[in-house]
Order: sequence, then structure tokens, then C-alpha cells
Amino acid sequence: MTNLTILVSLLLGAPNVQCGGDSLGKIVRDDLFTRAVRMDRAADAAWTACGTKEELAARQASVRAGVLSSIGGFPEKTPLNAKTIARIRRDGYSVEKVLFESRPRHYVTAHLFLPDEAKFKPPYPGAVSPCGHSLAGKNAPWYQRVGVTGAKLGVATLVYDPIEQGERRQRRDGRATWSTTQEHNRIGSRAALLGWDTAQFRIWDGIRACDYLASRPEVDSKRLGVTGLSGGGTLSSYLNALDDRYAAGAPAGFLSTVRDVFDNCGPQDAEQVLFGQLKYGFNHLGIVCLRAPSPVMLVATHGDFFPFMGTIDTFENARRIYSMLGAESQVELMETAGPHHWYESTRNAAMLWIRRWAGGDTSAWPTDRTALRRLDLGFEYNAANSGLAFDAPETKNVTETGFVMDLPGARSVYDVMNDAVGKIDAARAVPTPTAIRAISGIRPLSSLSAAPIAERRTVAGDGVATRLILSRDDDLIPVPLVAFLPAKTVGDPVLIFTDGTRDSMADEVRRLLAQGRAVAVAEMRGFGETAKSGHPFYGLKRADEELAHLAYSMGENLAARRAEDAALAARHFAALAGTERVALVASGAAAIPAAHAFALERRLFSSFEVKSAPPSWHEAMADPDKPLFIADIIRGALPVYDWTELTSF
Repeated sequence: MTNLTILVSLLLGAPNVQCGGDSLGKIVRDDLFTRAVRMDRAADAAWTACGTKEELAARQASVRAGVLSSIGGFPEKTPLNAKTIARIRRDGYSVEKVLFESRPRHYVTAHLFLPDEAKFKPPYPGAVSPCGHSLAGKNAPWYQRVGVTGAKLGVATLVYDPIEQGERRQRRDGRATWSTTQEHNRIGSRAALLGWDTAQFRIWDGIRACDYLASRPEVDSKRLGVTGLSGGGTLSSYLNALDDRYAAGAPAGFLSTVRDVFDNCGPQDAEQVLFGQLKYGFNHLGIVCLRAPSPVMLVATHGDFFPFMGTIDTFENARRIYSMLGAESQVELMETAGPHHWYESTRNAAMLWIRRWAGGDTSAWPTDRTALRRLDLGFEYNAANSGLAFDAPETKNVTETGFVMDLPGARSVYDVMNDAVGKIDAARAVPTPTAIRAISGIRPLSSLSAAPIAERRTVAGDGVATRLILSRDDDLIPVPLVAFLPAKTVGDPVLIFTDGTRDSMADEVRRLLAQGRAVAVAEMRGFGETAKSGHPFYGLKRADEELAHLAYSMGENLAARRAEDAALAARHFAALAGTERVALVASGAAAIPAAHAFALERRLFSSFEVKSAPPSWHEAMADPDKPLFIADIIRGALPVYDWTELTSF
């Protein structure tokens, strides 16, 4: 008869079972996606259910409080210390190179486009325009063009570089080894440990940009608008929703529905997925309606990867709410053909909308949309570099080197976060299981149950091998487990978790079996057989990042649910082996949730061994190059504990 050692590779490498014809990975991903869709629709329904101004105002206040809590609030305002580096006159407008501090020595570079005083009499209406995801930032032709368009329509327009774009790379060596979106994720996973968000940094920069624009004597601080494309569409949406100074907003290339975005291209980068946003009601309809009836134009293209049909859904729901307020004309949809981009038609429409509602020019909107769309014909081909403020690359930068971190005493977002870590560590108490549960949301094992399904037993000459799936009663997520139970055992059974595939543990399993140990390899959700991504997450190799961001949008930590999976697997394996405790071994990213299970269900484990350990959260905070992913963190945990502290509980 075959012995257990010979069965190891066969049983670890074979897929477990399929449930109803679906792979285990599809079940995990579909569960998260379906729940997110349900919450997004429920948020829409809660907004449209507001039947009076008073009901809407109450919901607006509740959602605003939720989103401010989600991003970690804002710091105190400090002096802008603004400087105009240079002023350049162009045909029909002028442009200034501007530098200011959104936080002490945290520098923001911008171009301020001012109308021609001979044509437009100051003070002008103003517009803040954050750039979308472009390494060139404000220097990109399409972002220069929005400033030119605004100024020629009589709107003073401040176009600024967001973090990790243009001159605002945040690492001191100036490197961006990933794309701008991935750099935002690098920041986001660290900010989340503090209970903050990439969006906090980005929104705060925009608030201070508005402070700067409002301070200019040429600008009427009571007549301000905001517009931006793509990532700038995200930021202009947030700014319009959260800053009461804006009289009009025209976000472009972002607003759709959360469910359509998740379905079409998956969760986007860190500032576009806020912790618990669906729970709080800050979905795309909520973003539009948070300050209703303040005027908002949704600017969209038919072929955008932010799905246009979702944009229509949000617009139609928003129009119902604005109509209830007697302000149907104050919400608008401007759309044109083409893929994700800012076109002459949509740039002009956004600025005309701002001129109408912030500038008070009733002739600016409504306007002839067909005439606007004609502006798109041939423009990018025939005049891609015409009508721009800067032609030579060396003339565009605000700083001498094109890199704000070269400025004396410059401070990055990483410096800001590490200052916070230092203050936290100085005041932090010894972590307790109660505090860990409170911040992580990990539920006690006593409140969880799971039943084995599709169990398959193979009898060998020296024991029994078992393959099974634990199906959790609370969310039906499968937890695969393969156990090898010698007829005669020595020592505590060993339970192994890895962030790779089960068969990568074959040699380790054979080694333990040779010692006479009972051994099992189990998988937490999103690892091994349960790993599946509906959409690649900006080139990251790990399939679990999409899962983590889906959970994050609902206010859940993937690492917390994985810790529960680990505890359930340990309890079941202990019962299979006929013992009360098991020795826990975890490698790679699986070590982080395993450490939580070990610390919070201590009586279930006799020991804990970590192999190929990920960096501590402190190490990752101190070094931007250290790998750190949303899948591997607990939101807001660092003021309470570091995951490596859990290994010695």
C-alpha cells in the first residue's frame, strides 16, 4: 500500500474540488464583488430615498462625517509661504510659475493662468485644476491646455502637480519605479496603517491650492470652481464635495458608479478606494450629491474605462435629487465620443460651466453642445502643441531641478507619516487582544463556525490523508485544507500556511512526516487555490490586491478575514489530529494574518514559526522600497501594534 510520503506531491498539487462548477478563487472574488455591488446599490437607494431638503441635509452630514473619518481627517492649516517664481506673457493670457507649501516644507508646484486684463476685468472667477495620472503632471500638453482654455474664457486657473507627478516625486532620489498610480498605492498602504489615506494628502493639497487661489488679488474668492480629468477628476470630485467654497464643479473622466468601475476595470488606485466608502454612502452618487444643490457637471466620454453607462445612472439619480430641491438645471452631463481623455469640447464645457455658476455669466451655459464637439475634430492631430503656455521642456518647471525634494528642508509624504509614527510610538501602550480585535475587526473563534464539504480521504499504509474544504457559515468562503495523519505521531501536529501554492510546501511536509508529525497545509482566502483576480491591479503580480481593495471599500480588512480563516483551519485540524493545539508555521505574506490568529486564539497554538517573513510595518514605513500591500495591513493598526509584536504573544 502507498505510504503518506509518496502521496504528498499528488495531493498537494491536485486541485481540491469545485463548488457548483466554479473554481474556489472565483467564489472568493465573486463574493466580494457581489457584496460591493449590493452596498453600492443600497447607497444609491439611500440617497434617492431622501424626499425632503431636511432628509437630504441629514444624510449629507452623516456621509461627510464618515468620509472624513475614513481618510483620517485633515491637519491644521499652516502658512502657505507662496512664491511666484516667474511670470510669462502669452497671446491672450499670462502664466505664473508658483510654489507654495500645503504643509510645512511640503511643496506644491503649480502654474497659474491669468486672463488678459484688456479683455477681462479683474477680479476674475477662479478654478482649481488638479492633474490626472501623468508623470509630466502640469507640464503635459492636455493639462496646460485646460489652463489656457480657462484663462481665455476669463477664468483664472490654477493647474497644480499632485504628489508623485510632475515635479512632486516624493522619494529623495527622484525615482518612480512604478507608475503614478502604483506610487499612490505605495503611499496608500502606509497611510492606511495610520488610519489615513492617500486621498487625505491629495485632498489637502487641493484645499490649500484653493487657499492660494483665493488669496490672489486678481481672483474673486467668492467665485471659485474646480475641474480635473481622470485622477484629477477624482480629486475635483472630492474637492467639490468636501470644500464649501466651490460654487461649481466639473469633474471629468471619473464619475460613473462604483459597481460599474469594479466590474469593468476593478478597483483603481489608493485615493479612489476609500476605507468603508460604500458603508458610509460615499459612492459616486454620494460624491455628486454631498453638497447638492451646489452646481455639478459630470464630464464623460463614451469609450471611457470609467463606464459611460454608469455615468448615466449616476447623472439620472442625481437629477432626481436636484429636481426634488428645485435645482434641476444645476446638475448637468456633458459627453463626447472617444476614449478616456480630455478633449477641446469637454475642456471648454467644464470652463463654461464654471463661468456660468462661479462667474455668474448666465450666457455661458447652456450652450451649443454640437458646436463644442466640433472643436474636437482634428485638434489633437493638427494642433497638439499649439496654444500652449510652454514649448521647451526646460521652461515648464517651477523648481530649478524639476524636483521639489531638492529644495532645502523639503519634506515628503513619507516624512510626514514617519513623524506621526514617532509620536505614536512615544505614546503607545502595550497592545492587548481586546485592542487588537477592536482595530482589526477580527471576530473571536467562538463566534465562528465552518463545516467540511467535499471531504476526500485516502488511506495509506502508514496513515490517512484528507483533502477537504471548510465552508464558513458566515460568508460561505471556502478554506481548503490537505492533512496527512500518520498512524503513529510524535509531537504536536503542524499546520502550514503559505502565500504561494500548496505544492511549494511538499518538501517541508515530507520532512515533517519523516519525523512522525501530523501535518496539514491550509489556504486563507486569496492565496493558492482561492486566488483569483477579475482584473490586474495596475501590474501588481499579486491577485489578492483586487480582493483587498474590494473588501476595503466595504470597510473590511482582508488580513482580518484571513486571520479568521487560519483560526478555523487550526481548530478543525486539531480535531482531525485528536489534539487541542497545533504548531503554526507560516511563510511570506501569510505570516501576517497567521500572527493575528496566533495572538488572538493563543490556546489553540503550541508554537508559531515564521519563514521568509515580510518586513515589519515599522520597517515598511521607514523605507518606501519595502513591499507593503493593502492585503497585508490592518487599517489604523500602527497606533496600537505592529504585526511582528504578535509573534511573541
